[in-house]
Amino acid sequence: MGRVRLVFGSEDLEEYSSARDRLRLRIVAWARRRGIEVEPALVAAALDHKHGVDGRLGHWTRAHVADALAVWFPRTVALRDDERDAVPVALHALIGFLADQDWLDTRSAPPDELHAQVDASTPALHDALDDERNHDLGTFWGVQMLRHGVTTNDPASVARFLQSVHRGELDIDRSALAEITRREAETTGREPGPPTSPALPPVLLPGAAQLLAAADSSPALARLRAFTRWVRAGRALNRGGRLLLTDARAVADALDLDHFSRVRARTSDDLPEITLLLHWARQARFVRLVNGRLVQVKSAAPMLSKPIEMWRRAFEAVGGIGEHFGGSDVFGAPSLFGMSLGEAFPVLLHQLYVAGGDPIPVEQFHRSVREVVNRRMGCVVDDLAGDVEQRLWRRDVTALLDALELLGAVHLSESLDTDDHDELSELAGRDDPDPTWVALTPIGLWAVHEMLVDSGVHAPLVGELADEDVEYVCVLMSRARPEVADAELAAWVAARPARGAAQELMRFLARAEEPRHRELALRALARAGTPGRGPRRDRTLLRPSTAAGQPRVECDARARRP
Repeated sequence: MGRVRLVFGSEDLEEYSSARDRLRLRIVAWARRRGIEVEPALVAAALDHKHGVDGRLGHWTRAHVADALAVWFPRTVALRDDERDAVPVALHALIGFLADQDWLDTRSAPPDELHAQVDASTPALHDALDDERNHDLGTFWGVQMLRHGVTTNDPASVARFLQSVHRGELDIDRSALAEITRREAETTGREPGPPTSPALPPVLLPGAAQLLAAADSSPALARLRAFTRWVRAGRALNRGGRLLLTDARAVADALDLDHFSRVRARTSDDLPEITLLLHWARQARFVRLVNGRLVQVKSAAPMLSKPIEMWRRAFEAVGGIGEHFGGSDVFGAPSLFGMSLGEAFPVLLHQLYVAGGDPIPVEQFHRSVREVVNRRMGCVVDDLAGDVEQRLWRRDVTALLDALELLGAVHLSESLDTDDHDELSELAGRDDPDPTWVALTPIGLWAVHEMLVDSGVHAPLVGELADEDVEYVCVLMSRARPEVADAELAAWVAARPARGAAQELMRFLARAEEPRHRELALRALARAGTPGRGPRRDRTLLRPSTAAGQPRVECDARARRP
């Protein structure tokens, strides 16, 4: 039967290209054995359409079929009039082959319904092809050249054809051309939107007990609580909105902060830890300024005894205190060509969340900020930032990360590996890259998830893929952390009868070609059990492919452990 992959991510272009070519050959051969002549290029075009829609070549619904025939083929595939009838034939062959191999996934429509939809949508295909305004610009010219017998891979023939069109010697639908040109000019002239981000991966969130323990052990939260209680009924501030020096020294002594600054401090600004704490507490709405005095916010009093709620408010406040990190308010809000640290904070959180708890280099964040700045300015401008601006920006990012680590939202580490240094240097575009790596802690992952949900973003949790096709789950989980993948596979198995889960897994293993996908399927099968064999596993059937030099890995008793 052979091994064929049917689910692809947007970045799996080479893998898809190889699988498409193999599928096309097999579908054409399958059809010809049944006396059906199929155009290979149209089979490939149908696969390209599905790859562009969702990357799932074995997932077909009636809506997918209708869209392919009524919209996608007329818009993007140049066809001669005598080739029109070959399009539904190609789709029938594709659906028939997938059904015959049992490769239509579990969420697809039944094959007879898909074939019926091909027949029902064929008139819409012809209607759309009859109106050349439905083409895109490239397809329009492709159709004209096919109609006039132009050899499209011959530049001289194409040039002669375009000259004849320009002189009015050839008959083309100029009103349709004008409409297509106007439509595409409008599309091109629109302001480019923000780059689309890939769907967020499922995450495994900590339980309430783990959240409570993390919040209770947070040094930053303990300081904020003590500072808020110290303020109580009120503390006088000077005209600049700063604590009086005596008060600042007193609270620094009480909280055991700013050890090296207390004696030499001339103003409260010379106590950086207390200054940060003041701004953090104000941004989190634990304290506020009233008639020249710093007072405790009334609603904050009960929150001081609710660690998780207080922790979350402190976390959300971090993005608003950027200009007070490291005393940088002396220089104004830290920025890199207008990108403030507070504005860049969501970029950092998104990268950390996508990593799912795995560490990423801080230089990756710096690189992303530079790319955003360049897009905003419409050219490469980040290299023009002066050395002072670069140093201030990096210093304040370091202070931001230190605050997040103090809160317990992230874990910081450093890589001293030479290979890592070379990669970081290339990423940073400088010889002295920041060696810091940063990862969200479990409570940090939970907090970012809460922020995403509150802002209306779909942030999936483990278990939401339980009704999906197993190959789709394995492809997505191949990039996930091991504990997330195991939890997702356990939820997938638990969502269906053990025998049904095992049968679906066995069908997938019969054609799965990626070692990582096979490994995940085997782990799921170890939970479900092999059909008809009870608790014992059929070791022969469970051996992964040894293709591409992969070692054989047998599923023994150890593999059954969750």
